[in-house]
Amino acid sequence: MKRPLALIAIFLATSLYFATVSNAQPPKAQISVEPYSSKPTADEMAFVAQWKQFLLKKGKADSGRYVADLPFSFKCGNRSSREWVKIDTAEIVSGDWQADKTCLHTLTWKDDQTSLVCEMKLTEFRDFPAFQWVVYVRNDGKSDSPKVHDFWGIDTYWNAADGTMPVLHRSVGSPGHEDDFQFRSEIMHSSMWSKSRRIPMDTPSNAAWAQVNSYLIPMDKRSSAIWMPLFNYQTGGDGLITGLGWSGAWRAYFDHQGGGKSTILAGVENFDSILHPGETVRSTLNLALYWKGELLHGQNMFRKLVLEHYSPRIEGKLVEPPISGVVWGGVPSKEHLEIIEKIKKYEIPFDVYWFDAGWYGTGVVPSYSVFEGDWGPMAGDWRPNPNWHNGTLKPVSDAAHALGMKFLVWVEPCRAIHGRPITLEHPEYFLTGNADGKIRNGQTLLLDLGKPEGLKWAIDVVSGLIRDYNIDWYEEDFNIEPNPYLETAAKPDRWGMNEMRFIEGHFAFWDALRKEFPHLVILNCASGGRRLDLESISRGQPLWRSDYNCFPEATAESTQDQSFGILHWLPIQGSMTRAWTILDTYDARSALTPGMEKSLVAKTESQWLQIKANVVQAQRCKKYFFGDYYPLTQQQRSPAAWTAYHLYLPEKQEGMFLALRRPKSDISSMTFDLLTIDPAKRWKFEDYDYGKTWTLSGKEIREKGFEVVIPKRRDSRLIFYSVDSTDKPKGQ
Repeated sequence: MKRPLALIAIFLATSLYFATVSNAQPPKAQISVEPYSSKPTADEMAFVAQWKQFLLKKGKADSGRYVADLPFSFKCGNRSSREWVKIDTAEIVSGDWQADKTCLHTLTWKDDQTSLVCEMKLTEFRDFPAFQWVVYVRNDGKSDSPKVHDFWGIDTYWNAADGTMPVLHRSVGSPGHEDDFQFRSEIMHSSMWSKSRRIPMDTPSNAAWAQVNSYLIPMDKRSSAIWMPLFNYQTGGDGLITGLGWSGAWRAYFDHQGGGKSTILAGVENFDSILHPGETVRSTLNLALYWKGELLHGQNMFRKLVLEHYSPRIEGKLVEPPISGVVWGGVPSKEHLEIIEKIKKYEIPFDVYWFDAGWYGTGVVPSYSVFEGDWGPMAGDWRPNPNWHNGTLKPVSDAAHALGMKFLVWVEPCRAIHGRPITLEHPEYFLTGNADGKIRNGQTLLLDLGKPEGLKWAIDVVSGLIRDYNIDWYEEDFNIEPNPYLETAAKPDRWGMNEMRFIEGHFAFWDALRKEFPHLVILNCASGGRRLDLESISRGQPLWRSDYNCFPEATAESTQDQSFGILHWLPIQGSMTRAWTILDTYDARSALTPGMEKSLVAKTESQWLQIKANVVQAQRCKKYFFGDYYPLTQQQRSPAAWTAYHLYLPEKQEGMFLALRRPKSDISSMTFDLLTIDPAKRWKFEDYDYGKTWTLSGKEIREKGFEVVIPKRRDSRLIFYSVDSTDKPKGQ
């Protein structure tokens, strides 16, 4: 049966995204290294430069690709912003280039009919074919405005240059399943007869999809609970990566009308509100990055952009994610001190001592894990438990610091159980989620960060803990879906305003902590990784990416799959597989991340030595996650597959290769095409387990492939490689 050439091209493009993985010989044609790397090309930079120049009234639009207008819109009553927010009427103030290689432009408009003022804060990046923007709308009138609604942070079209069928690449969020972050590619046609398709990501669509997949909270509106707010829309030989910064409810629509012509809409979902005089609201943070050539090149360029501009920094320097030793906070301080002595005895090179949940309140039932004790109802009472810690965390903090480790403490300031002191003293700080607004004894409450007094209380409490216990890393968890509380408390004509203020308050909370404690690092957690948007990850590192790993049912293979997906987007994140158990080498390599955590439940010397080996290994591997990512296999969720990938630092011309043979795999060897290998150079390889080193010519590797043998099931191979300066290559 004949197939349209456009469809064949798309299928080939999606298949070739994954590097060659088979025992067949790779093609002998020389393949350049550059098309897959994170390095932008001149064509990409020129395309985005033209787009930005158009937005700044300095050039023409490439109107065949994107909308020849501003890339956002909103309505006030029946009046569209398109009627008065126009390129040619913008007042533009441009700043200077900053040390972080960004430049901010402020575009302003005033509407005489509605008394609204609109500002677009447009940021360009010197080293990337990308730009971001946030839109602010203010009521400068003397009376309430009509309702502002349909607030699209992104409103544009993205058309294929040659009419090619588009493909949407995206990842599942973190509902706490084994398939968290699954990377999915979907062709934008309904069938072979219908060349149009709409993919909606809004609450009704997400809830229906989540229910089919048995999600515990299918209506969860935290930013990455159902889908990550990051998308790569491929249009043949190029594409547009878009992303959102907004930790609440967002919606997005990718609408292909046929012939490669598509519309992209994305923005705040829950907003339909009047604005009081002087009141300002904002859009999502919106990002657009253009790429051309190979899909992996686009993903690696996005990873690099995230590393450079959406990752926390202290004094301009990237915060390095730590390799951490995790101990449950309900464990008595005396035993924490004993564990730290073991870390000292065995010289385990941890960066951080992680003091997890369960340390607070006045509970009397012991808890040595998340599944034990009465620590849960203590939320809201952020004082060290006198029964387990004598009312202070200072001895454990001092002991950790004495050993050269940083001290991390888990807190969840936005959730409280009624009956805790603050809920009785200041019930007005909290939202009940009840239609009548009355508090029921023992119910879960949401701290309203949209109220100045609630925000101040959170800042005061957490700041006090940081000062009293010399906390270096503040882990904030958020085990509550806030929208039912925020929406129940909504006032007439003010739908979404509570959520707007809550999210702004939360960003202000984190910013206040970072201002008061310039060397503090925030760990961003929300029932795992349910708050992974650009605004949130730029303030806090997502080092506990999935709560699935809390449960004994978690497998090493599911953790491998979670890494496969999330590494397409985020170079910095963290994981621990099979929580509260000792990790063997296969487990540890399955969970390798730059912010890896190790549960410290060891009892015997051999267990402590295994932990040490895992930590030393993770420290050796950490830096490579900051480089380019090359997945070599694509069989997610198959117990009979291999997982393999390599990471590469282009500036240093070195990388690491990891292959894991799963328990049911019958394949003992595989041959891979290592895309980072320059055929004109020689390369040195080091087998981490056996210490064996050898050199090979790049030409031989690229022509014949790189063979990896793993004789046993449920085993792995870790290899480091770099450019070699010797003259004569040696055989493997």
